[in-house]
Amino acid sequence: MNSKIAVAVGLAAVLAAMLTSISTPTPAFAANVAVEITPGSSSKTTDAFSPNPVNAKVGDTVTWTNKDSQPHTITSGSGTNATPDGKFNSSPPPNMSPLIVSQGTFSVKFNATGDYPYYCELHPNMLGTVKVGDGGGPTETKVTATLGGNSYDITYNSTTSKATEATIQSGQSVTVNFDKAGQVELTLPKTMISGVNSIKAGNQELLQGNPTVNADGSSTVKFTLPEGSTAVVIKGATVIPEFPVIAAAILGASIAAIIGYTRLARNGEGFFGRA
Repeated sequence: MNSKIAVAVGLAAVLAAMLTSISTPTPAFAANVAVEITPGSSSKTTDAFSPNPVNAKVGDTVTWTNKDSQPHTITSGSGTNATPDGKFNSSPPPNMSPLIVSQGTFSVKFNATGDYPYYCELHPNMLGTVKVGDGGGPTETKVTATLGGNSYDITYNSTTSKATEATIQSGQSVTVNFDKAGQVELTLPKTMISGVNSIKAGNQELLQGNPTVNADGSSTVKFTLPEGSTAVVIKGATVIPEFPVIAAAILGASIAAIIGYTRLARNGEGFFGRA
């Protein structure tokens, strides 16, 4: 008798664990700070890079993307005197090879706090600074979407844009609103959406390549919200349905089954006849 009741209690515990896993999101985040070498930068100074200065924190990776038509370098040191300090250089001497060609990228991971001035050796008038702090850096925070009483945290990272609201269209998509255009990185929990396959601002597709799937199943996506746009619609292979409705149905059926099983156990019977 006692063993049968113990089985019923065990079933209830398993059910509780299942419901907890459904309703608890576990976001993840990987910091990567994006900087653009702007169009026409060879004739610019401190506006040759955007954002400038760029804020990061220890452990962050800063990635420059050349949006200009001309090649450039990212060389740490004083552009005023065209003097490199050897901390990082996309195109080291003696041949300054390779150069960062149009649409090319260069990345540096920063492991210590401080200010890191840099310039382009081909165009020393182009001046930039990376500011690395212990707890500063790019905006790394979250915006929360709710559905049926459950909350889902979307982690975002941007040096330009702030996420102001997130909503879920059950079984269809997730919409995230921003205060302005800019470069954004989002991490979306698996419990909310998985298999991300589209990110649109209006009719413009922003998703390039496949999203990063993290160890916990969450998806990290990077995109640039174009000027004039303040919202993106994200679609995936699965978007949460009304979990509370499903959970309530499962819970009701399971409770009824447990009660029935307990009554049978008290009468010395099992689901398949007398024990």
